[in-house]
Amino acid sequence: MSSPTPTQEQIQTVQTNLTNMQALNDYIYTHGLAKIQNAYLLLSEPDNNDPGLTVVLNILEGAFWAVGSLGGMIGNFAASFLSGMVSYWATSTPPDLNGQFASYVTRFEQTTLDVDTQLATYYQNVAAHWNDQFTYNGKTTTLADLSTASFPAETDPTFEQMAGVALFALDQTLWKQMLVNNYVITLWELSSGPTIMPGKEDDPPISWAQDYYKSYPAYYETWSWHKSSGCGDQTGWETTEYNIGTGASFFHDGSLNSDACQYLFIDSTPGTTINANGLFTRETVFTGLGLKQKTYLVATGGGGATAEQLSVGYLRAMKQGQTIGQLIEREGRETVEGRLIHQAHQDSVFAHNLTYRPRQTLEEFLGVKIPDVVSVSVIVETPRTFGIVVPMAAPNQDEG
Repeated sequence: MSSPTPTQEQIQTVQTNLTNMQALNDYIYTHGLAKIQNAYLLLSEPDNNDPGLTVVLNILEGAFWAVGSLGGMIGNFAASFLSGMVSYWATSTPPDLNGQFASYVTRFEQTTLDVDTQLATYYQNVAAHWNDQFTYNGKTTTLADLSTASFPAETDPTFEQMAGVALFALDQTLWKQMLVNNYVITLWELSSGPTIMPGKEDDPPISWAQDYYKSYPAYYETWSWHKSSGCGDQTGWETTEYNIGTGASFFHDGSLNSDACQYLFIDSTPGTTINANGLFTRETVFTGLGLKQKTYLVATGGGGATAEQLSVGYLRAMKQGQTIGQLIEREGRETVEGRLIHQAHQDSVFAHNLTYRPRQTLEEFLGVKIPDVVSVSVIVETPRTFGIVVPMAAPNQDEG
């Protein structure tokens, strides 16, 4: 219960806590800039637009709220106080935050500077703000509450722990914002029906998925046991495939780049850590962050649309002798097909990718470019599929 008139000792305690909170804010500012720049670099996004007041307030609110998990009573007070103070700016905005900024970094800089300024205002006249209330996530505190305990100074190991937790929360919120705004989850769906992977009911394809993520880190595989219904059906693990990125097309799967995935994901499959310092589990990224989802329907064998003209990349590959046509001229069609069949029989990941992404998989494996104006079809036979290739007839030769 706050007293109407604080004692000098209480005022000094609050001032000390405000000073230490300024130090925390300054730590978040200094190291938060690096986190923002890192996110833009890894996601290959230009930081040349103002994200808006709400976006930056959200990452600071989350950072300050995270310190409540440490530091006991004063940690909880500080979390409610700092987060509540910043969230209030959404409706009562400091004048210098109402304008447009050139980038995320510049808005973040000004917002953290305003936090320091606001804390300094309270420091200068604690008594006048003694009963000011700050509410966040249903918790309310007052300036007076900061007189009941001591917020750790920078020399206290607890301060470093709080700062680390706050910075991690900032990084999580930042990445969530950027992923939701710029990326989608793509569900890869085969027109021929779901993929059934042979196996035993007590042996789900966990190892297969772990190996798959090593080469294709932007993907997420789920599975459920399927019992054959007869008529060409088979018993096994029914798998479903997703990836995160800019969206799939006939020529590219749009996957998030490998470096960003390495930074983002804690695990491959649940319980298998690949980066203890990652931001989220794979399941959380694909099911818990609120990214938009799209479905990409893969026709049986691939096929699909073609471009209207050859790309610069294909023309460059043609000069270097690295097109599919030039490879077949050198080795013969039967030899090339034999290499593909052998690899598909030996490597289930390769066979899987031939089914879902035939053009990309062929180009990657053979080290060639396929003409953008040519459709690509590959049928990997299963008990549910049967394929026959009828080669193009040779051109007629005039007699005489």
